[in-house]
Amino acid sequence: MNKRRLKSILPIVIGSIFFLTFPWFGTPWLLHIAIVIFLNLVLIVGYRLLYITGLGSFCHITFYAIGAYTTAILITRLGLPFGVCFLASGIMSAAFAFLVGWPAMRTRGAYFFIISFGFFVIFYTILMNWYAMTGGYAGIKDIPPIMGITTVPPYYYLAMVFCAATIFIMYRLDRSRYGRELYAIGDAEDLADVIGINVLRHRLLAFAIGAGFAGFAGSIHASYYSYVAPASFSLINTIIIIAWCVIGGARTLWGPIIATVALTLFAESLRLSGTLNGILYAVVLFIFMMMAPHGISGLIDTLRGRRRRREYLDVGTK
Repeated sequence: MNKRRLKSILPIVIGSIFFLTFPWFGTPWLLHIAIVIFLNLVLIVGYRLLYITGLGSFCHITFYAIGAYTTAILITRLGLPFGVCFLASGIMSAAFAFLVGWPAMRTRGAYFFIISFGFFVIFYTILMNWYAMTGGYAGIKDIPPIMGITTVPPYYYLAMVFCAATIFIMYRLDRSRYGRELYAIGDAEDLADVIGINVLRHRLLAFAIGAGFAGFAGSIHASYYSYVAPASFSLINTIIIIAWCVIGGARTLWGPIIATVALTLFAESLRLSGTLNGILYAVVLFIFMMMAPHGISGLIDTLRGRRRRREYLDVGTK
């Protein structure tokens, strides 16, 4: 094995060992933060899939809520096992994305964003007022854990494995022909349509895939917290998802991942309230929009380009 390949594999091996052994030395609070980060990463990489096509959705947190409430209702009302509820949550979220996206994506400009916001408001209103099904403001309590699990480490491993699988799938999609066509749509929608890319179908599929993974994450959320309520899926939460994508820079997969991990750690370590958390994200988002409009990944690419130009000039002057 050559040194270059060893250098690329070594960080993966070290990281894998760290995450696998983390429950052995991590406190319950740190494990909880890790679970929150894993679920947030699933949300952001799923949201990014549509974002790179040039469309912004305001209802991604709604699909997270659909997944959580689907699991909560099926477990508490019908007593179904978690595996069935998990699959049903992802399918239900993807189905709602298809129903909303099919007519909404036929619009142009900011209309899709407005329609997605309307869907968010409608569904959030249903959660708060359909007491017989959703429990209203109080939500649904006493959701049974997975197979009687009462400790945090099993949920840590479940969230970690699911997060790793999701990122790997998104990574493969990013480098597939479908992923390259998504980038093409985002760069020049009309040109992509001219060369034969079905813009509506590609965007709709990206919307449904991201929503499905958000639904799966919502299922784990419901089981882990043993409680779901509308407050967990509020307006601030959906703004935070958009902020992760913008601050990280959607042109790369790792940009939003870095932003999500860093900002989640910062917010959770300060234990901010929902309002203060929203203010924090608003300030950070404003700073990045002014100083680095292409996000963390764009800023790093710019710095790399400047360094290469300096190296080139230094070589040319010698």
